[in-house]
Amino acid sequence: MSGPRPVRAPRGSELSCKGWQQEAALRMLMNNLDPEVAEIPDQLVVYGGRGQAARSW
Repeated sequence: MSGPRPVRAPRGSELSCKGWQQEAALRMLMNNLDPEVAEIPDQLVVYGGRGQAARSW
């Protein structure tokens, strides 16, 4: 087994879920881990309106 794989959030209008509500939730989670979007994806740090949303698992 190799090291961790980078998570890339899907872009565009193609669905990977059954509906747009599910797709929105999935994309929000995946954006938190996407190296192109997240502040510090390795530490799961996400900045929002109130500060850090996730610090560690």
